[in-house]
Amino acid sequence: MRTSLNTIPLLLLMLSFDLWADCLTGADVAKSTDVTLFEQVSHVNRQALVWRINGKNPYTQNNTFNNLGLKLSGGCSVIDNKLALDYTLYGLTYYSVHTPGKFEEDDHRSRALIDRLSLVYTISESILLEAGKLIAKPGLFLLRSPSALHRAYSASFKSTRLYDPSMAAGYEESPWAAKLSADTRDWSLSLTVVPKLADIDRRYESAGNWSADQRSNSSEEYLLSYTDNRFGDYTPTFNLKLGDSHSLAMANSYSYSPQLVLNAEVAYHAEQQWRHLSEQNAAKVENYQFPSSLYSTRQKEGVELAVGGQYTSDNFSVYGLEYYFQSEGYSRAQWRKQTDLISFLNTRTGYSVVDRAFDSYKYLMASEISNTGSKGMLQGKHYLNAWASLLSDDQSRLQPYLTVNLMDSSAMFGVHYSTPLNSIDERLEAYTGVFTSQGSSDSEFALFGDTLGVYLGFKYYL
Repeated sequence: MRTSLNTIPLLLLMLSFDLWADCLTGADVAKSTDVTLFEQVSHVNRQALVWRINGKNPYTQNNTFNNLGLKLSGGCSVIDNKLALDYTLYGLTYYSVHTPGKFEEDDHRSRALIDRLSLVYTISESILLEAGKLIAKPGLFLLRSPSALHRAYSASFKSTRLYDPSMAAGYEESPWAAKLSADTRDWSLSLTVVPKLADIDRRYESAGNWSADQRSNSSEEYLLSYTDNRFGDYTPTFNLKLGDSHSLAMANSYSYSPQLVLNAEVAYHAEQQWRHLSEQNAAKVENYQFPSSLYSTRQKEGVELAVGGQYTSDNFSVYGLEYYFQSEGYSRAQWRKQTDLISFLNTRTGYSVVDRAFDSYKYLMASEISNTGSKGMLQGKHYLNAWASLLSDDQSRLQPYLTVNLMDSSAMFGVHYSTPLNSIDERLEAYTGVFTSQGSSDSEFALFGDTLGVYLGFKYYL
């Protein structure tokens, strides 16, 4: 499967190379490529948590990180008005003052990522064919959009990431895919084919340590999307996913006024969307039996629902409020079973073989829970998300956000501030912020410890 990871981009780059040789000459690339440099320092404090590895906290309680990043994005015309090349590439690295804990270690502290690399062929004025590494279309909601049926895993580092002013997820892998789309004034229709290029065989590790194909192309998908623009203030969209799993989703955006937009999305899934703890295997562990896996997905139907709205003020500040529900989220009893198992595995038996096996299970559980979040999924059933983006006259922006698990009252809160530094250089932007996750030790957002972090960064647009 790893051969596929190398073959696809090589074919994309080599196919008809003579045609785009002029497009990729040094002078042309310099003219068409936007370069952004990142520099960020962050400090994270994590309080004591329920996890123990060899009797010790698997996180450093206090650590400081230095992140560096390079982003290249642009495109060029291979054949005028017919064929174009688009690309966005990242180079990322980080260093920490203290050695990361057992749950924070990455295989590599530097990564090169392909965010987008695609050829776009214009068949007619309204029909396009795209092929390559494509960015999946987002839904209407900031927290979680049920209608976004393709979900890849994040490529972020375990312990740190660059914080983006848009509050977007950090480096979610985009899939290798082919997309045929038709856009008219009245409607839009698209078909996206995502091939399966890899199997996930190391679920006991963070998704950031997997291959790019494992994060983005570990299942075969056929995605059909239709949007109708003929209903005035309503804009309905219907999405269908076939392949290794089957889902049907509908989204609708209603413009109550030019400033107030109300959104709703609902999705039906024929199978579970993420791996859940097997209570039967958990019981085996508690009886000192050792199953090969603790988590799995079942052929169990599920429903997701999101409703909310956003208001835009006269000065273009935006305020949003969202509610999210998923039927397959853990109930209180199911979640308690998971935290009870963690507590049981923390017990030291005095037998080194058994204690090492218990530590291995804790690694597995922590990775499974973390990777669920890395895929954009949540673990509970009911959530409330509030956010704002406040724009000032000097183009600085303040972005507070709050997410609450309504079942266990744990919460994530943060404030992000960004401002251009025109007095120094018009191409320089500074940003800073604070984030925290709080709750009881057995709650979702504090399961890995109450966390408080601060960061300061700069972006330089060359």
